[in-house]
Amino acid sequence: MPDTGHKSLSILPDDGLDLTRSIRKLSIPTAPANDLDDAVAGTALLVCRDSDSKKWGPRWLSRHGLNATILPDADDPLAAARSKRPDVIIVDSALRAAGGEPVYQSLLDAADLDAPVVVMCATARELPTVLRAKPFDVIRKPFEWELIARRAEYAARLSVLQRRFAESRESLRKAVDIADAARERLRSRESFEPVTGLPNRKKFVDLLKRGMAAVDRDRNQLAVIVIGFSRFRLVIEAMGQERADLMLTQVGNMLADIVSDAGAAPATPTGMRTAAVASIDQSRFAVMITASRESDPVDSMLQRLLSELARPIQADGQTVSLSACLGVAIYPHDADDADSLLQRADNAMRDAQSRGGGFKYYCAETDAAAARKLMLENMLHEAVDRNELTLAYQPITDVGLGRVIAAEALLRWKQPDGTLISPGEFVPVAEESGLMIRIGEFVLDEACKQMLAWHEAGILLPTICVNVSKVQLMSGDFVATVKRIINKHQIDPASVELEISERGVLSGNHEVISQLHDLKGFGVRLSVDDFGTGDSAIAYLKELPIDVLKIDRSYVAGLASNEKDSALVSAMIALGQRLGLAVVAEGVETPDQLAALRNLECDAFQGFLISEPVPGHAFSSLLSTPPNSTD
Repeated sequence: MPDTGHKSLSILPDDGLDLTRSIRKLSIPTAPANDLDDAVAGTALLVCRDSDSKKWGPRWLSRHGLNATILPDADDPLAAARSKRPDVIIVDSALRAAGGEPVYQSLLDAADLDAPVVVMCATARELPTVLRAKPFDVIRKPFEWELIARRAEYAARLSVLQRRFAESRESLRKAVDIADAARERLRSRESFEPVTGLPNRKKFVDLLKRGMAAVDRDRNQLAVIVIGFSRFRLVIEAMGQERADLMLTQVGNMLADIVSDAGAAPATPTGMRTAAVASIDQSRFAVMITASRESDPVDSMLQRLLSELARPIQADGQTVSLSACLGVAIYPHDADDADSLLQRADNAMRDAQSRGGGFKYYCAETDAAAARKLMLENMLHEAVDRNELTLAYQPITDVGLGRVIAAEALLRWKQPDGTLISPGEFVPVAEESGLMIRIGEFVLDEACKQMLAWHEAGILLPTICVNVSKVQLMSGDFVATVKRIINKHQIDPASVELEISERGVLSGNHEVISQLHDLKGFGVRLSVDDFGTGDSAIAYLKELPIDVLKIDRSYVAGLASNEKDSALVSAMIALGQRLGLAVVAEGVETPDQLAALRNLECDAFQGFLISEPVPGHAFSSLLSTPPNSTD
């Protein structure tokens, strides 16, 4: 995942271990006063010259839990102390360092030594000088080693406890640092989206509230622009989440640059005041701008956003062009609170999506459309569970012979009250809600079941045509599903024709093309539906292993009266036939349209001229329709 500057909260395992260890170190085992003898097993450095001290000192120190090291006269006391790191140092006041100063003074002045220094002072004359040096303790002659050892024991004990306290304090500091870092990561997670590093929805709503307060104060206006993309779910399925995240990061950086440029522009009395950008969910962004009510910077911002977002994006070596959809809501005109304003901008964006892209300003009808779509989604879930979806079949007829050569299975949704909901309305909802894979499998299964029933009844219809959604094509197991259903009903794969909408095939998508080749190898027939309505009509036609080209009804409607439509249909028929494809004209409703198709030598047609879609049990009557009925 790209580094965006704002990271999501995740206390790493090492952090967790450090925190645990630090907390454990805070609990210093403190023994009762009478148990401290067992708790202290320290070391002492004895720096002296007289034989009695060398003889009795180590013995008494050992009895008090201290392992003593006697420093020979030739050794450097300061170097020895640094090497041994004793818990207590006992030194004779009469000893001098190489420079002539007392040894105890050099030991006390060493900043890197923290062991307490006990000075044995032999004469009263030396005592004032020793006291000014401020050692831990001073012992006067005669030297009672039992007393000296006991004092050294407490000095060592204090040294050990101080060291433990320092270690605990350092552990506490580290623990606090870890907690601060975790708190910062939590704050980042609460305020910033981890992939893009932009403010998240919650943070954006806070920014909106501040912006709205400023607008109320300054009597300006505020606009929210929600940015989404058509078919982004298919991009994720085709490219994988990691590449999709790379794309979103680039989009986020682009939007941040646009907003930064807008904010850096010189302020004018009627110009833009402020701008902000956020990532409000997995594939949607939002921009906020405030401006004078006398100016209208929104349109210029929209045009720039659309222009920048239309540029191809490179993601891990793959180039993708996104279709941006923008929705706009204005405060205070469209809503009086931040959540409603953002929601209405989002509804406008979804309206733009349903229209194929571009931008859309919020209006009351936008909310009604959003409410209708939500209601349809809920109803559709129930309809699938209650088996309210059915199939109707429309004949496809040979132009020259006038006989039915195929049937197209068409999805119908009849509610309990008898009301029909148009596929043009509910199919997009099914695709967006994730129901289309389940519904598509139902359609193919029902069509194959009907084909088998016709064959068993002696109706030997050559082909059954089934529409395939772009969502099905992008699913990982579509080919396996088709094979399973056809084998389940034991029908010839060549009798099944899968219709792929031109607008549902991603040009250059090798995964989709590979699946189509697999299906073709299995024996299934393939057709391109709605030909002439997509963005890449001819460009990818040569790549697809198809058998049939179906001309969209929009070209057939003016076939008999419009010379341009006639010329286009003629060119499509010639193109398809030159490529070895059968050509079917859709939406034929009049004898004049059929006559024109005969003159252009089109292969087949379908439409209300022969029949509207009918239930499977009624389809057999269409097979006996006299061919001259269409003359």
